[in-house]
Amino acid sequence: MLDRRTLLNTSAAATAVSAVSAPHKVTSKDALNNLQHDIEPRGSLPEGRVEKLPELDMESRLDFAQAFRKWSLRDFGRNNLKQLYGILEDQNIDPTNSPPIEKLLEIIGDDPNIYTAMRCKTTVQQIMWKNLVDGFHAHKDLYLAELASAEGQGPGTLELNPTLNIPEYAKHEIHIQPGGYIGDPLGGYVYHYGVNVFTLDLNSEDIFHRSLADIVPVPEDGKMNSFLDLGTGIAQLPLAMKERFPNADIWGIDTAAPMLRYGHMRAVELGLDINLCQRLAEDTQFESNSFDVITAYILFHEVPTEDTRKILSEVKRILRPGGVFFPVDFKTYDQRPPSANSRLNQWWDHVYNNEVWTEEYRDSNFSELMREAGLIVNENAPTLSKNFWNSLMATKKA
Repeated sequence: MLDRRTLLNTSAAATAVSAVSAPHKVTSKDALNNLQHDIEPRGSLPEGRVEKLPELDMESRLDFAQAFRKWSLRDFGRNNLKQLYGILEDQNIDPTNSPPIEKLLEIIGDDPNIYTAMRCKTTVQQIMWKNLVDGFHAHKDLYLAELASAEGQGPGTLELNPTLNIPEYAKHEIHIQPGGYIGDPLGGYVYHYGVNVFTLDLNSEDIFHRSLADIVPVPEDGKMNSFLDLGTGIAQLPLAMKERFPNADIWGIDTAAPMLRYGHMRAVELGLDINLCQRLAEDTQFESNSFDVITAYILFHEVPTEDTRKILSEVKRILRPGGVFFPVDFKTYDQRPPSANSRLNQWWDHVYNNEVWTEEYRDSNFSELMREAGLIVNENAPTLSKNFWNSLMATKKA
């Protein structure tokens, strides 16, 4: 299987690292591992960060889903690309510069190869999620006890807010994950392993987020004492940032309690002191000028533009003068006009993978939105893949 470091060109990014303090990588040997109800029936993967799935059959089915996804994207995908480009070239249309999606779908018609490829990608998602939901929920009481056991332990903190008014944009079943991030109490478990399949790296040890943490830029004055990750999910980036900056005050916020509970449990197991809170990115409740660095990894393509503006305004408020904002997300159409293939894949993602706001995000000018919020924008930021990610960062005027 292709590992995530190869997929996202993280080895090349390693040369761009500008570490203020030496990275500190935590393995199971460093972990506290003192959860009273720790559920790890089949042990951990070799490095000890990620636990094996509870049943071998579950792992085998997930491995099948990953191989199916790889085939649908690579072998079948290449043939499908030839078919798509042939259809367009027959009509004297440049396939590297896509027409609007409505026109593109009209040209494609009901071509069976193209729609079979879409069906394959959707089927992979359905197989993957069903396997994970069924497998974890077969041991639901044990996993809920594991999460509860971690809640009263440190070294970090967990703040949950059951009365939080969850925005409508966060309630969707993103990536068609059953229950989404909000509705399934075991959603953190399901998400973690599902995303590893989606990125074709079933046995990931958080390698992408650890590589990303290595290139997160710091303020020009070199001070990195406080860090916040917006839409943190299961807190993989805060965990990695704590490894890079062991003396910094590390925070992550999200609307989804199941994701935060899972992230906190992992932090306890790894012995990493991070603070997770169930709060809104557009209303963080932090004091003004609180953070040296703020990140947001793949948050904004899940958010309507009107809420993006609110979040960016809040970033401006809580970022300290001279501080850095580092939003890692997909390129918008003004940054990279789509080819016919990428336009079609993004449309599939929007319609069949329940990425409700991704097309609205792609049509936005995110750089300009940051400028409107009063941030100073740099369009040549460090990145793990210049062809894939938006390469943007911003600072607050000192």
